[in-house]
Amino acid sequence: MKSLLVMQRWRETESLAPSSGRPHLDLLLNCLGFSEMGILELEPGAAFDPGVVDEEVGLILVQGQSHCCNMDSSRLRRSLLSNLSLSLGLDGEGSDRLRVVGAKPLYDGGGDPAGFAIKRQGRIIAYFENAIWELHKALAETVYALLSEEQNFRRVRFYNCWLVERGGSSFEISDYIEEEEVLQCQVKYLPDGDVALLIPAFMGQVFGDRLKERLADRLYAVTPEPLEEGLGDLLRSSRSTVTTAESCTAGLLSARLASVAGSSDYLLSGFVTYARQAKIDGLGVSEKLIDQHGEVSREVALAMAQEALSASGATLSVSVTGIAGPGGGSVQKPVGTVYLAAVSQCGITLEHKGFYRGDRDRIRYQASQTALHLLRRLLLKKSP
Repeated sequence: MKSLLVMQRWRETESLAPSSGRPHLDLLLNCLGFSEMGILELEPGAAFDPGVVDEEVGLILVQGQSHCCNMDSSRLRRSLLSNLSLSLGLDGEGSDRLRVVGAKPLYDGGGDPAGFAIKRQGRIIAYFENAIWELHKALAETVYALLSEEQNFRRVRFYNCWLVERGGSSFEISDYIEEEEVLQCQVKYLPDGDVALLIPAFMGQVFGDRLKERLADRLYAVTPEPLEEGLGDLLRSSRSTVTTAESCTAGLLSARLASVAGSSDYLLSGFVTYARQAKIDGLGVSEKLIDQHGEVSREVALAMAQEALSASGATLSVSVTGIAGPGGGSVQKPVGTVYLAAVSQCGITLEHKGFYRGDRDRIRYQASQTALHLLRRLLLKKSP
């Protein structure tokens, strides 16, 4: 089945993390049987009629924008309600909140209606006042419930989605499962450098347990979610605090940590030491160490992490230094070479050398993903 994401033009460029949650939204829909997603961008204030969408599309997601563009979003919402012949009513007896009559409400984390979903002419249409990813759990539950009403519900091939760390290295699913099992699973390479495994539900628990054991701590999620969200939960539950020391990622790592609501619980500070002298003056990295090993080296990465930890008072520290390109590489250290280190107050040290492919932005983003994984691994080693 196909799905369609409808949003106002440039909506996804408003923040570091796409409001739709892509590519994790795509994975979530894959698990529900929607294998292909199309995108329709509307001009601000434009109307939308689901009736003009191709019949092959079984799910339409419409992103509103009420938080910053009330007039434009209300026009979009009104046109959708009108074209679906829907009206507003009170959300239950004694309530003063409005909901769409005849539709299933999508509630936000505070229990307030923040969207709705309805099935019309064989397709599901969902509208979101909040960012789609903020309501992804409600969306999944509602879509599943609506699909289960179909007579051919059992024919849909539902998947489990596992996320696996790559860390700038290769990954072959055939190294972990048998040849005949490979044919049943899907492997999707994500823009953050990691891998998503789509595993049919019929593979069973015995298969799942065996694969979990073989993947070990490379497996970091059994549902589609951004790494920074899961890591945030781990940091909060362990009462850990974090500082970062960044060179080639230039604050991207800190920005990803801060993109999670409530990140002030664990993110203390970030040092952006892009230039050589900044590493010396801002962090206290030895000039002799840099002269001996170079700014992009295991030794400098470790020193950056140690100095940041000492200066910040955090319980965990992670550093990144590398060559994002397009220039600056050499035979010994080609473009895409990145050194990372993570240290904890209790004396645990993790180091990593990654080789990342792609353009400058992709290399920086994948390096920041590995840095988040080092923090995750530190927490796993810290746990009893």
